[in-house]
Amino acid sequence: MSESDTITRNAKSNLAFTLMDLPEEERIHMAQFYAFCRIVDDIVDEPGMTEEARHAALDRWEDIINLRCEATPGIEDEVQKLVTDLNLDTAPMMELIAGCRSDINPQQPTTREDLLAYSYKVASCVGITSATVMGASAAAKDYAIALGYALQLVNILRDVAEDCRKYGRFYLPAEDMKLFGVTRDDVREQRYNYRMRQLLAYEAALAEKFFCEADELYQKLSVEDRNALIPAQAMSLIYHTILEKMQTDEYRVFERRYSVNNFRKLWFLLRARFSTVNMPNFPSVAEWGFFGNRQTTAAKKTDSSEKADK
Repeated sequence: MSESDTITRNAKSNLAFTLMDLPEEERIHMAQFYAFCRIVDDIVDEPGMTEEARHAALDRWEDIINLRCEATPGIEDEVQKLVTDLNLDTAPMMELIAGCRSDINPQQPTTREDLLAYSYKVASCVGITSATVMGASAAAKDYAIALGYALQLVNILRDVAEDCRKYGRFYLPAEDMKLFGVTRDDVREQRYNYRMRQLLAYEAALAEKFFCEADELYQKLSVEDRNALIPAQAMSLIYHTILEKMQTDEYRVFERRYSVNNFRKLWFLLRARFSTVNMPNFPSVAEWGFFGNRQTTAAKKTDSSEKADK
């Protein structure tokens, strides 16, 4: 078994689970790319490394994917071979490394635009390269970007407590927290109240917007591209279900970590493969215009929350 296969199997992630649907060659290539993503992420998150060592390890991977150094046998060689065999554009992979590098000394995003810029690097760029590796055409790029935003926003909502407690990271935009009267101490102390619920619901609505956008873009793709992207559609179903669980449970992210069991994951993969069940009936993108007037909307919610908390 190759090193990339071992890393992918041991990770037991949602993405790794969906790869079983791919033809053998694409599955092998995606395992190699997934292993690269996993390693880059672990360089930043795993304990026991100095900042200098983390930066040096990321520098090494930049050299590997850009063929500026000789790869060692194992995962380095596999990833370098993936890049050359598929003639991959390494720009998205470089963006991923840059996004992960920013987490070494994390800065809370000030605005939603800042959050989306980060999400583009660590999620949408993964989707762009994944689409290529899975055999989709360049027409799938916008779909990959939108879905990447949606998946990352779900991750951020689900992991609010863990990101703060374990890594000292705050991904919810500072402006949004201020609008709803939520402080960093509220997150640190895991204060679950009306203001916190409204803030998380506000961010969840943004995730819904991107799920909607991704689905609309997916439906416009060719049959060949849609077939190539079945694992991505399965991921959409899995993560949207996680989002729905949080919504139904009123975002009790400080008490539990929301997930989907393997049986349901398999069912979603089958749904994506055979298209026997339509994607959720999201509102059209045009109906999400209120995001352009978020100051007024959020301010009203904040007023209501203050009354409720009194």
